[in-house]
Amino acid sequence: MSRLDTLKSLTLGAFLAGSIAVGGAGVALAQDQQAQPDVSHPAHIHVGTCDELDPNPTQPLDNIEPRLNESDDENANEPQGVLTAQRVLYSETDVDMSLDDMLASAYSINAHESDENIQNYIACGEIGGVVVDDKLAIALRPVNDSGYTGIAILEKDGDKTNVKVYLAEPVSPENVATPVA
Repeated sequence: MSRLDTLKSLTLGAFLAGSIAVGGAGVALAQDQQAQPDVSHPAHIHVGTCDELDPNPTQPLDNIEPRLNESDDENANEPQGVLTAQRVLYSETDVDMSLDDMLASAYSINAHESDENIQNYIACGEIGGVVVDDKLAIALRPVNDSGYTGIAILEKDGDKTNVKVYLAEPVSPENVATPVA
């Protein structure tokens, strides 16, 4: 074993021991997730497909961010359940464009890394498919090896469209389940 491998093993061991010491690896991850409510991904509707996207947005969407309770209760936003579950970010916007107009030509929803790195795309999905009960669900796939995946629900609202975006953060390598032999 090389010195670098030994150092990596010691560092990983110390991290895991520290995580368990504060109440378990899941609790440590949940604390990390709660410590990052400032994650914010700009998103837009663009003309074109994800492979040939016009860089100038047609319609802005609200930034995709953690969905949190608005409450004075300090525990209102504590993670529950399986604490290693991927965090899902959210955005909801009413856009001044009808769903019919979006379906009449090629449009896509594109999510960006951040306001500071707006040129780095992390997820994209073409607007198209079967409209059911005035709603269209589209998939958002990772772009630039970001690992972000998601879904957007577009709902007809007269001459406007309500757009809800759900974006799942990438799975970290330490949270990938491995089969038992």
